Amino acid sequence: MKVLLEEKIAKKYGETIKKLGYQVIQYDEKNPNEKEDYGEDILIGAINLEKINYKKHKNLKYIFLTSVGIDFLDLDYIKEKEIILSNNNGAYDEPIAEWIVYGLLQIDKEDRKNIENQKEKIWQRRSFSHNLYGKKALFMGTGTIAIAGAKRLKGFSMELNGFNTSGRKVEPFDNVYSIEELDEILPQMDYIIMCLPGTEKTHHILNKERFKILKDKVVIVNISRGATIDEEALVEALEEGKVRGAALDVFEEEPLNKDSKLWEMENVYIYPHISFTCEDLGKRQFETAYQNLKALKNDGDFKNIVDFDKGY
Repeated sequence: MKVLLEEKIAKKYGETIKKLGYQVIQYDEKNPNEKEDYGEDILIGAINLEKINYKKHKNLKYIFLTSVGIDFLDLDYIKEKEIILSNNNGAYDEPIAEWIVYGLLQIDKEDRKNIENQKEKIWQRRSFSHNLYGKKALFMGTGTIAIAGAKRLKGFSMELNGFNTSGRKVEPFDNVYSIEELDEILPQMDYIIMCLPGTEKTHHILNKERFKILKDKVVIVNISRGATIDEEALVEALEEGKVRGAALDVFEEEPLNKDSKLWEMENVYIYPHISFTCEDLGKRQFETAYQNLKALKNDGDFKNIVDFDKGY
């Protein structure tokens, strides 16, 4: 069977894939559609697959993603063609969880002011600082990333709450709320941490109406998908002071437009979709794809097969 990868990924993992008995084909990232059809059975990649016209690849039977997100793909087409799709769910839990903690602390400890003062050699003591202990956090989503984030915040003596559609209980959250309870509990929360997949149901789940009912001076962290938040409504809430601060790794359009007001806001910390990055990224990146390549050669016990009805 033939496996198609972008040239950079092929350099990293090509030999490993060949040892499993596959033929490796690579394409040039700058000219991904140089060939109309590469004749591959398996396509491996992430957001870079947006650029390749995989709909013309007649033999394509499997897409193994190195990313968790899948919303950049034509899921209707993949479902119709009965292509087996896997994502990399669970591979980046630990690094993203650390970025959640980092974002909260950056905002609460006014990191930008600290760095600017150091740069200018200004010794300016402050008698006030926000704290995490004794506060209430709501994880929007209770999947593996949210669980990893909650475990790391447990030591800060916070009340850790989760949200999922049914209100199904999940460890280590103190409470988990359902969609019916969401508007009731949102106003009680000091921190909102977005950990939802990008689906029709989660699109703008944090919208203008919900920003109005949030607690004054709430803090927002988004490491999930940009479209889970209405960005215009977020900007408005930040300008009005309703939202005290935001740490944002994802945006409705990426790269974030240079004209976006978010760039200029003192209380906003912008990360260019890098919360998955870590020292052992290479191993994590290829984890699921490698397991599924092995499964194809053996019993076909695949990991992280996407449920098209759920959208993740």
